[in-house]
Amino acid sequence: MTEADLGLISKIPVMSAFSKTEIPTVIGGSCVSVFPKRELLFNEGDVADQFYILLKGRVRLFRVLDDGRVALFHLVSPGEAFAEAVVLSGQNYPVSAECDAESEIAAISRFQLINRLQRDPLLVGRMMQTLIERERFFFKELNDLRQLTPIQRLIEFLLSRNGEETAVAKHIIANRIGVTPETFSRALRRLSDEGLIARDSEMSILDLEGLQRFMQQQ
Repeated sequence: MTEADLGLISKIPVMSAFSKTEIPTVIGGSCVSVFPKRELLFNEGDVADQFYILLKGRVRLFRVLDDGRVALFHLVSPGEAFAEAVVLSGQNYPVSAECDAESEIAAISRFQLINRLQRDPLLVGRMMQTLIERERFFFKELNDLRQLTPIQRLIEFLLSRNGEETAVAKHIIANRIGVTPETFSRALRRLSDEGLIARDSEMSILDLEGLQRFMQQQ
């Protein structure tokens, strides 16, 4: 592992509890591997015995819904950790992870991390807030997909951009909110017909208050 890798890892929230001198002892012996595109790292329901830090490439976290559709929950970028909360809590992986491009990934075992924390209990408190916030966000995402209609999922995605109107491939958004491309197109057309969004590549919001009211009425 290079100095640049260590610098990247030190900025990751879950590792920020450790000083730069402590990080090598935490991740020492961890496996850094290069995986090809479409390599499956773990399946939903597998025992969560290690968490991962993406150094290069891109990883997608997804779940196969009851009706067979694939819901994309997150695209992991370099400098992000994933599965750390479930590893520490001793749960199984709630989603699957697959490389979306050739990726260099560090895998840190649960035993390795727990062993380090047991030797310095003060570190536990320093990690808890970050992990709690990340886990709450993650399970909110899972719960929202079950409770919202397709058009509500699209509206929530549009509102979550906080005014950032960057073009995103529509099939990526459809996967992200767990709907088929056809259902996504129908939802997009309806919002456009209502005069709430523009039919441009950014799906610009034309009537923010109207979109929020429409969300509540569904």
